Amino acid sequence: MLVLPVLTLALIELGYVLRITRASMVEVMRSPYIRTAFLKGLPYWRIVFKHAIRNALMAPITVIMLHVNWLMGGIVIVEVVFGYPGLGKYLLESALFKDINALEAGAMVLVIIAVGTQLLADIIYTFLNPRIRYT
Repeated sequence: MLVLPVLTLALIELGYVLRITRASMVEVMRSPYIRTAFLKGLPYWRIVFKHAIRNALMAPITVIMLHVNWLMGGIVIVEVVFGYPGLGKYLLESALFKDINALEAGAMVLVIIAVGTQLLADIIYTFLNPRIRYT
C-alpha cells in the first residue's frame, strides 16, 4: 500500500539530489588536498570516504533539507490521490470548509518543520566541516 506513494515522493527528488551530489563530489575531487592525498599514496577508497565525502555533502544536505519543506507541502497531492489521511489532506479539507483556525494550525506546523530542518542542517554542517563553528 505504501510502495506507490513512497516512490512518487522519492523519485521526484532523487534525480535532483543525485545531480547536486555528483557535481559537489566532482568539484571536491579536483581540490588540491585530494591531489595531495593521491600523491601521498593513499588508497582511492580512503581518499573518497575519509577526505572527499565530508566536504562534498555540504551542498546535498542543504538541498535535502530545503526539499523536506517542499515535500511537506507537496505531500498534499499524494495524500489526496492515494487516499491517505495526513497533514496535507487535513489542510486541503480545512481550506475547502473554510476552517481558518485549522489552516493556521497546519501552517504553524509546517513552519516549525521548516525551522527545525534548517536547524538540523546547521548542526550537521558543524559535524561535516570542523572549520564551521557557531559562537
